[in-house]
Amino acid sequence: MELLRDLDNVPDALKGGVLTVGVFDGVHLGHQEVLGRAVERARGLGSAAVAFTFHPHPLAVLRPAEAPPLIQTFGQKLEMLRAMGVAAAVWPRDVPGVLATPPADFIREVAGRAFKVRAMVEGEGFRFGAGGAGDEALLARVAGEMGFDVEFVPHVQVDGERVSSTRIRDLVGDGRVDEAARCLGRPYSYTGTVVEGHHRGSRLGYPTVNVSAPRFLRPAEGVYAGWAAVRGRRYPAAVSVGRAPTFGDGDPVTVEAYLLDFDGELYGEQVTLEFVERLRPQETFADAEALKARMADDCRRVREVLA
Repeated sequence: MELLRDLDNVPDALKGGVLTVGVFDGVHLGHQEVLGRAVERARGLGSAAVAFTFHPHPLAVLRPAEAPPLIQTFGQKLEMLRAMGVAAAVWPRDVPGVLATPPADFIREVAGRAFKVRAMVEGEGFRFGAGGAGDEALLARVAGEMGFDVEFVPHVQVDGERVSSTRIRDLVGDGRVDEAARCLGRPYSYTGTVVEGHHRGSRLGYPTVNVSAPRFLRPAEGVYAGWAAVRGRRYPAAVSVGRAPTFGDGDPVTVEAYLLDFDGELYGEQVTLEFVERLRPQETFADAEALKARMADDCRRVREVLA
């Protein structure tokens, strides 16, 4: 898959195909439906599917204080697009300029001049252009003027509700990671760097990795069953999100994982934690021995859940 940063020299092989535009925040089931349809239509035309996307979220540029936390890394997004059959992703250098472009001008520039598309595929309720002023009716009108087709894919529903990035953030923030997984089509994952911790887990016989990811969406406090992906392998993991209340209230919220079948140090390395199920809320124990006994029980339950 090609990654384009501007539209000045688009390869001929990417012209005359199908374009889809969106943040694709998390590439959830709704996004997958849109992207899959774009790829399907491109294959039917014997051409390329192109995704025009943003990273980080446009609100990080327009109103940084309102920008939502990340659901996935940009690399993870690109890998999912590639795996679905998208031929190229456009990641614009001048995001403020793109976001300030009037809707009709944006379509004429990107779909028309740059890619000379034969079709566009978007999700139901698609908004675009400066201030989100562009809507389905405007896109259909401009597409008609320019001679290409446009298709709007209906919203995907899970458990009777529309799948959206906002819903996923709410579910993860509530600790309902199993429900979030049903909307994502995979477990919610949290990617960060292993940093130095207090070494309390080591003293208890359960050495944990402390994963720092300041811009990522963090699940609700509690203990979770999940997987830890590192060095090309996945390990069963008991993941704790919280402040270690047994040892006082002064600590910040941290994300720590005990990798059940791993032995070694990972400081400075990148780890991806996949959250499968919330086992329990954070608890305060009478002493370290009581905590240690509960950790043993947590590890047993992790194996049961992942089995």
